[in-house]
Amino acid sequence: MSLFDPSPTPEQRHLERLPPLLAPPLEALRIQLQAEPQQIQADDAFVRYACMLALAAVAEGNHGVGAVIVHNGRVIAEGRNRAFWPQVRSDLHAEMDALNALEQDHPHVPPAECSLYSSLECCPMCTIRLINVGIGRVLYAANDDECGMVRRFDNLPPGYRELAESRSQYFGPASCSANLIDCAHDIFHFNLEALKNFVQCRKSNAVNNDVL
Repeated sequence: MSLFDPSPTPEQRHLERLPPLLAPPLEALRIQLQAEPQQIQADDAFVRYACMLALAAVAEGNHGVGAVIVHNGRVIAEGRNRAFWPQVRSDLHAEMDALNALEQDHPHVPPAECSLYSSLECCPMCTIRLINVGIGRVLYAANDDECGMVRRFDNLPPGYRELAESRSQYFGPASCSANLIDCAHDIFHFNLEALKNFVQCRKSNAVNNDVL
């Protein structure tokens, strides 16, 4: 039986739904993910699934981040970054998208019994919501040196740190293969500069419109 229900695995279905990736580097990443063995390290299967979602997000024109929420060994909610397409939504990071699905579709599942796997280290906004929701374990593949909050957990306001500690929540790196970490890193950085430029241009246009 597959690690996920139902068969075929959700990650395989995501591969089938992905639009044609015309950029050769993205196509190479898809091939690399397909070639990755199903299970080497303990968290490989879930991290791989998150990377598939991240790849789909890039193909849509969003930041390349994906996340899945696991309960009793099975994915019950998933999310991917939707911050730019189909419309600008600054709140729809991958973790936020997955948490929205969890709260909408599984309101009776105790969050403390769940693990969230993200392809990228969580930002401050997502980290705080994950604390507030009470997800038991939060695990990520690639570091986010610019905006990641997990490795800067001690810099959170004391109230949030104390809340996480009181619930015995765990935040840290996933146990996954080096290849998956590299894939997660490359997917996130694939269009990062282009999206930064888009945000900057959008900000400049807003300022110019205010002046006019």
